[in-house]
Amino acid sequence: MENLSNVSSEEELLQLRNEDKISEEEYEELRSAMRKSTKLDVEPPTAVTDKAKSKRKLAKIAFVLMLVGIVLPVVCFLVFEYPTSRPDIGPWFLFFGLPLEIAAFVMGVLAWPEVLAKATLIAVSLISFIVVLAFIIEIAFFGG
Repeated sequence: MENLSNVSSEEELLQLRNEDKISEEEYEELRSAMRKSTKLDVEPPTAVTDKAKSKRKLAKIAFVLMLVGIVLPVVCFLVFEYPTSRPDIGPWFLFFGLPLEIAAFVMGVLAWPEVLAKATLIAVSLISFIVVLAFIIEIAFFGG
């Protein structure tokens, strides 16, 4: 379907051709160029905006997963392990936190250009580094 401005432009071209201001060849060239430019201008923006929206949504999901992966093990630790004699957050993090952090990392990589995705990747990387460092310190100084 042609839009209204395209139709009026074609009418103007037809009028110029009828008044012998442009030749038949020029008329056909201008008409085909006008149709090509309208087809090219219409389609790409929708694909780009849909892709940007999906990346933004994926980045938000990754950020939420990252936060839940931090909060859920801590809450479980405080509710179930802290009152006992030797509390250990390791099992809670491995059971609840690690899968959520891995999912957040993967989604953050997929939605990389977004700001939330970058923040998620940086936070997950720092959390992973701190957890690995804590396990190494526990093994080295406290004997496992």
